[in-house]
Amino acid sequence: MSSRLAVVLTLALAVVSSPACGTDDNSARLSAGRRTGAPVAGANDQATLSGAGATFPATLVQEWIKQYRSLAPGVTVNYQAIGSGAGIQQLTSKTVDFAGSDVPLKESEVTATGGPGAVVQVPWTAGGVAVEYNLPGVDGLRLTPATLAGIFAGRITRWNDAAIRAENPNTSLPGSGIQVVHRSDGSGTTQVFTDYLKAVAPEVWTFPSGKDWPSGTAGTGAKGSDGVTAAVKQSVGSIGYAEPSYPKQALLGIATVRNEAGRFVAPEAKAVSAALAAATVNPDGTLKLNFAPVNPDAYPITSPSYLMFYRSASDPAKDAALKHFAAWALTEGQDLAEGLDYAPLPEPVQVAALGAVKL
Repeated sequence: MSSRLAVVLTLALAVVSSPACGTDDNSARLSAGRRTGAPVAGANDQATLSGAGATFPATLVQEWIKQYRSLAPGVTVNYQAIGSGAGIQQLTSKTVDFAGSDVPLKESEVTATGGPGAVVQVPWTAGGVAVEYNLPGVDGLRLTPATLAGIFAGRITRWNDAAIRAENPNTSLPGSGIQVVHRSDGSGTTQVFTDYLKAVAPEVWTFPSGKDWPSGTAGTGAKGSDGVTAAVKQSVGSIGYAEPSYPKQALLGIATVRNEAGRFVAPEAKAVSAALAAATVNPDGTLKLNFAPVNPDAYPITSPSYLMFYRSASDPAKDAALKHFAAWALTEGQDLAEGLDYAPLPEPVQVAALGAVKL
């Protein structure tokens, strides 16, 4: 971490929470070192914070909570991974203190939360949307954008289709049907995935993009990233999409996707960082994504995940604790990202986010 970011480390905080929802103990998977340094700024906070939203960052959020359990014993943080759409609904109704979403607020949602500037929305982690599949004996499946769009649009229906065979000439592909699994709940992951398909293969993906999977397409729905992964795991010949830690824990195949430079790349942390570097930081701290980054190392289906909370809180204790939490997650908390298949935020994104999260 740079000296510039070290200056803001005094904004750190810690949290306490209940065990992770639907995730395993990831301690053994963490490759980054854990810091046990000086007391954090929020060590004496007293508050109970509730959050809900995206399943995409849930593995990392729960690890953040777990690692800071001992640093702020007066603070309890709970996060329910119920999907971006549901999280935003709970934020709008003020039944939670913060929400997680894989996409920024839409104009109608901004209005519902009180107008521009009422809600802070900053990236706090990033990751790739993995294309997971269940094909025993098939390793290293490679897919181009057009083929991927064709599968999820229902135009390519068998695994030995000529388009898939052309991208995998040395692989023995079965002639069985492809079973598409998508999210059934409102999901920022779906928004990112369909935004990508529409951006890179508009002649194939002719459906709208959004948090809700478009009707009239192939496949069956499942709730949450964990639900999609479970459905893919249960049915040979299935394909779906989720944050990479889900198919890794389920021992499913993860396809490599061809990027703008012509390389087939997996959703690894460094590849996500390479793609995110091509994003533009908007004045409000949100990011405009580039789904066709020219960096040959970039994984193209990449997205940040956002933390959202009201700028003005009625409870000063909760306000301070939440902002301490956010500041810690944006600084020392980033050290835990790569070991859980997320990407640390690029420094310009971190700096912009920290500027929006202030006591």
